[in-house]
Amino acid sequence: MAGTQSKPIVVAVDGSAPSWEAFDTAVSLAKLMGRPIDVLHVIQLVKAGYFAFIDRHLQEEHEALARQILAEAQERGKQAGVEVRTHLLETEKDPTSAILEYLEQAGEVKFLVLGTHGHGFIARHLLGSVTERVIREVTSRGLKVPVLIVPAGETN
Repeated sequence: MAGTQSKPIVVAVDGSAPSWEAFDTAVSLAKLMGRPIDVLHVIQLVKAGYFAFIDRHLQEEHEALARQILAEAQERGKQAGVEVRTHLLETEKDPTSAILEYLEQAGEVKFLVLGTHGHGFIARHLLGSVTERVIREVTSRGLKVPVLIVPAGETN
């Protein structure tokens, strides 16, 4: 297992196949480098509208899914013999802002690993991907965080 004082490898996982490919790459690199992995999952808090119980229900569903994803990351890391630390991030903005805020507050990290894209055709093609925005913002904010992009497999 990696020491807790090592600069971690940070990976964002949303449950999509490309994000799990990025996670698997991070695990392989963590094993080679003897580093822990910080796994990020972002919940975007969106108000559905007029009824508070709908908002609460949606948030509970998102949190339950997040717990499943982070538990799977823990289990995969354990099986690989890699220290995995999970972080559930919540934001009213887009997931990019939560990832960047985490990086700004985390101190030094070895690098950030992201999949080429996440869930859905619309999010990937019409709105622009979180990965693209993170790359632009890391650069424009002057963060000293190398970003590794893992291409999606042919089936995605």
